[in-house]
Amino acid sequence: ALTAIHHNPAMLAGLSGLRLQGSVGGALDHQIIRRDGVDARGIPDGTLGERSTLLNPGFGYFVGGGVYLEPFAVAIAAYDLGSTYRLDSDPSLRYHLAPEPDRPPLLCTRQDSEICRLNGGATTTRTDVSVAVAWNLLGRLKLGVGFHFPRLRARFAYDNSTVVSGSHIEESTIRCNRVENPTCDERLGFRGRTAWLRSSGNRESGFDLALTFGAAIDLSERITLGLRWRTRPLLDGGTVTLSGDAVVCRPEEIDVAANDVLPCSVATPIDATLTQRLPQELAVGAAFTLGPNRLFHIDTNLYWIDLCADSLTGAKGVRQCTDAGAQHLSLVGLDRNSVLLPTTTRYRGLQDRFGLDVYATYSLRSTLTVVGGAHTASPAVRPEASSAAAHDAWRFGLTIGSALRLRQSDFQLIPGYGFDAYLPTRVRGGDAAFDPGAALTFDEKGGDLNSPEAAAILAGRGRPTNAGMYTGFVHTFMLALRWSERSLGVE
Repeated sequence: ALTAIHHNPAMLAGLSGLRLQGSVGGALDHQIIRRDGVDARGIPDGTLGERSTLLNPGFGYFVGGGVYLEPFAVAIAAYDLGSTYRLDSDPSLRYHLAPEPDRPPLLCTRQDSEICRLNGGATTTRTDVSVAVAWNLLGRLKLGVGFHFPRLRARFAYDNSTVVSGSHIEESTIRCNRVENPTCDERLGFRGRTAWLRSSGNRESGFDLALTFGAAIDLSERITLGLRWRTRPLLDGGTVTLSGDAVVCRPEEIDVAANDVLPCSVATPIDATLTQRLPQELAVGAAFTLGPNRLFHIDTNLYWIDLCADSLTGAKGVRQCTDAGAQHLSLVGLDRNSVLLPTTTRYRGLQDRFGLDVYATYSLRSTLTVVGGAHTASPAVRPEASSAAAHDAWRFGLTIGSALRLRQSDFQLIPGYGFDAYLPTRVRGGDAAFDPGAALTFDEKGGDLNSPEAAAILAGRGRPTNAGMYTGFVHTFMLALRWSERSLGVE
């Protein structure tokens, strides 16, 4: 299929004639969280609180076309690549994912406040525009290279406790007498994107290029092996810059003090940039054709996504993280009353992901094929860093689908459904990546950068705890329409 432009561009040389393909996918992500109770210093007490069920949508698409002109193939496509949508949250989870106080960003109008699109939820939308060339070398060996132009949009909002950011607990007053006190919180919201061209002002260019090198070899008429490697974006060592707006404001408007930042209802956005790294990927696969009539096919794919920015040949390897996916946020014009620094780190606790996909295809007749698959993947987020904004765990899933040729035409309709379940993750207080106690101790020591707590503060982990129980499941619905000069079975 034309999705080979991403999975292995070499396989484009195995497709015949002219082909067009479009597909859309939708998902319902059920996230179930029970957060630990905490004491006045924000330290988890080990008892699970009320259950919060978050229901978030998902969306993906692929649009592409390609042509095979023996012995070369050329293709172009635009597609979504692993986007996430965290639009739903709960007040108890606000220190990692702030709930929307008004309406979703897509529904914000000119009549809404300037920060309507900034003050709740989190999304990451990653798209690629790709061009690939493949070469069928002597029939058995195929080589391909893909050129990818990534574009990234990100939005997030969460609350910061001013008590763990330089303000001691005030035992003698009602206000600010606990680490987790909504009247003493500051909300940080960001919304930005990479831009292919530099614009006016402080908007930096986010143009970049990544390459995929692919190869496939037919060991026999029934067995094919494939290999692909996708580089990081090349122009800045894998680092991309998102330019946009941010807001730092007080979500609660009661008991406002003179030295507080402005309430969110009257706050205005400021310029902001965010930098983060995008990963490299490596995958190997094998395809088998079975049965006397060659009606049964099995496709396998084993992959590694380098979310830790490691190197296979470097000192770190793939077992330790050089970079745990930190996002570095630069705030221009930050209110001096804010407890935040102009340069703020958002800790995400990423780790390398390994996954395995197995798909079986059977041709019932020339116009109908059925597909079934199973897949598993390791968590992209370290267990101790799980939160409402970035939960992941060992994932197991099943997929079913079919390919129906429409009335002997050259069109195929391909519906599908998938179900994935996450293994439960228990983050205990002593293991949680986010530690308010470290921030309080650091403050009590006068901000000593040589103290043991300094590393957690500088990494962005000196914040209210993420201790709790996390689990969930995902329903995925897919529909594709494919046209080709020759449309027999599923490729």
